[in-house]
Amino acid sequence: MQHGQNNFINTPLAIDKAFFLSIIPTIILGYQQKDFLSAEKIVEKAHKNIELQASEAQDLGADVFPVVLNISGPIMKYSSYYYLGTQDMISILKNLDQHPQVSGIVLNIDSGGGMVSGTAELTATIKGLSKPTIAFTNGYMCSAAMDIASGANMRMASPYADMIGSIGTMMSYQDFSAMFEKWGATIYELYAPQSTEKNKEFRELQAGNKEAYEERLRVLTEDFIGRMKENLSESIQDDDLVFKGKTYGPKEALAVGLIDEIGTLEDALNKF
Repeated sequence: MQHGQNNFINTPLAIDKAFFLSIIPTIILGYQQKDFLSAEKIVEKAHKNIELQASEAQDLGADVFPVVLNISGPIMKYSSYYYLGTQDMISILKNLDQHPQVSGIVLNIDSGGGMVSGTAELTATIKGLSKPTIAFTNGYMCSAAMDIASGANMRMASPYADMIGSIGTMMSYQDFSAMFEKWGATIYELYAPQSTEKNKEFRELQAGNKEAYEERLRVLTEDFIGRMKENLSESIQDDDLVFKGKTYGPKEALAVGLIDEIGTLEDALNKF
């Protein structure tokens, strides 16, 4: 289990803005009530869910069975708040790939995206699994979550799914210096004469120049789009909007090739 600090502030995100705004109250409430789960508890919960699926299949006399891995909420590199991190997803998926009784893996996705960091590694892991995989959503499958889904052998959506797509990156930047100064703090920020490039993007933003950070976002998005084009090469029908961050309903997503089929979670499981 790999633990670390997730960063959602002043860092590039592959996330749908409406989804991003929707999760903020939950995270604030978690801080206020101090009821976040530990990383260990989050991973333990995921393992217990998989063990329950295996036990139920075996009780029904199945020699082999598919497994559902739930990917919900914001995509994070490390397990924290209430959400399973991509590093722990990688570990779980590798273990499932080696399990002799697992016939296939369904990634049950309901996420509007999240951190850029760690996402491409998970996508590559999914793409490299020997077990067949299906990415399914009955909610959101946007941005970083769409990236993850692109690594699967097949993508499906419920006819009642919310949004699919949002291929792109963004950053929400907060400058807290005025607030600290209002509280009476004097902020000094000094750099060694050799460190001319250190934190240059942020310093340029604070000075009102966004070009340096836009270039960083451009490079990240170019990488994201390139990966999507490669992973969806057999299905994608570019409408000149799909790689510009547009979101789609299920029927529209099917038409442009972001998903391969509309159906239920049970339909996905029955393919194994």
